[in-house]
Amino acid sequence: MSREHRLDASRIHHDWDRSREPVLAISPGDVVHFELPMAGDRQVFETSKVDEVVWDFETIYNLAGPIFVEGASSGDTLEVEILELHPGTWGWTAVIPELGLLAADFPEPFLKIFDLRNGATATVVSGVEVPLQPFLGTMGVPTDEPGPVSPFPPHKGGGNVDCRHLIAGSTLWLPVWCDGALFSCGDAHGVQGDGEVCVSAVECAMQATLRFGLKNETIPGPAFRAPGPVGIPGPYQGMMGIDADLMEGARTAVRNMIAWLVEEHGLSREDAYVLCSLAGDLRIHEIVDAGVWNVGMTMPLGVFV
Repeated sequence: MSREHRLDASRIHHDWDRSREPVLAISPGDVVHFELPMAGDRQVFETSKVDEVVWDFETIYNLAGPIFVEGASSGDTLEVEILELHPGTWGWTAVIPELGLLAADFPEPFLKIFDLRNGATATVVSGVEVPLQPFLGTMGVPTDEPGPVSPFPPHKGGGNVDCRHLIAGSTLWLPVWCDGALFSCGDAHGVQGDGEVCVSAVECAMQATLRFGLKNETIPGPAFRAPGPVGIPGPYQGMMGIDADLMEGARTAVRNMIAWLVEEHGLSREDAYVLCSLAGDLRIHEIVDAGVWNVGMTMPLGVFV
């Protein structure tokens, strides 16, 4: 018989380490309810101004766990069903110097605080509303490498994949690399575009409910299934970045989108950059030609209310 468990916001850690003692042991089929603090909890507050925030990157990610799954061993597959996700009352997005796709273009820090109490949208500026579509930016298991390991880059056990498609109703499959799997999650997002180009989404606290299963089979890497398309339906504006380097193509597409948002909709460059991170999608339109690729940035027009 499956059981239900709860993890409060105090049962957290800040990196990956396969030797860390689990805070909870469960059986396949069990459900866990998480109270997840936001990334940057107690470093940024709802009343914060940009010059008041001091980021501590050693503790900025708050990961709940690890959870020991009975019977899991290296070579198995952990199944994570995302049942419910409920964002907290407020969130933040920041431009942090030297980070993000356009770090050279935005050397100064910028902070945007969002009131999420309506449970529906994040207001970038008056008349620009991004519908919430919550997900967990980090879900994963430690690999076979000894720890501690930084929480920032994703890895073969999942981790900080920032996959906006892992909404409620989705299922995530993770390869298991050690006994018990030792699953952790965190980095909750109210909404994010594909790419998270300014280095942050709407970072917020989250109540999350996940159900865990176990398969005696091996997969080559993390995989997922989503219940349907994410994002805002309807027309969208697209910008192309054509370049022999995919990263430069991505930068060109985002720069062109920022320029369009400033000229066409009157946003500041900083607000336009944030909007690209929250609602814009980076797409590889074409990668097969002889040495020149086409990277796109699209923006749903439905955000302009």
